[in-house]
Amino acid sequence: IDKESPIPSIINNILVIGFIFYSITEYRNNINYGLISYRDSLKLGTTVAFFSSVIMAFYTFIYISYLDPDMLSDILNRTEQNVLHSQPDISDEQLDLALEMTAKFMQPHWLMIWGVLGGTFIGFFYSAIIAFFVRRTDSNKIA
Repeated sequence: IDKESPIPSIINNILVIGFIFYSITEYRNNINYGLISYRDSLKLGTTVAFFSSVIMAFYTFIYISYLDPDMLSDILNRTEQNVLHSQPDISDEQLDLALEMTAKFMQPHWLMIWGVLGGTFIGFFYSAIIAFFVRRTDSNKIA
């Protein structure tokens, strides 16, 4: 069974991190007079991640629904092969149940929902780390 390359996922994560970092630092340096709190950095990074996830979810919906409708059946076939490879003693009933559940969550609307939720969550996580490094507060400000 062939394994998919992790390179697209790595590139995607690097782009997400880079875009969040760029957005926060641009806002801090060009709009907010060189200052930004941890909270505002986190909020901005998560917002950027949310909107980019929404855009990506719509692209995924259009791609799966119209440009490559056979993609879902290909994924189900690969899932079946992976299950059979990892659990050769699985019964036909268990395999059918696993594939049925996978098929339910591989519908375009579910992929959109999970894409937005997952993208926003990972963006929040990355933003929490980035915000720690890019925050800059006014040292003369009291409380």
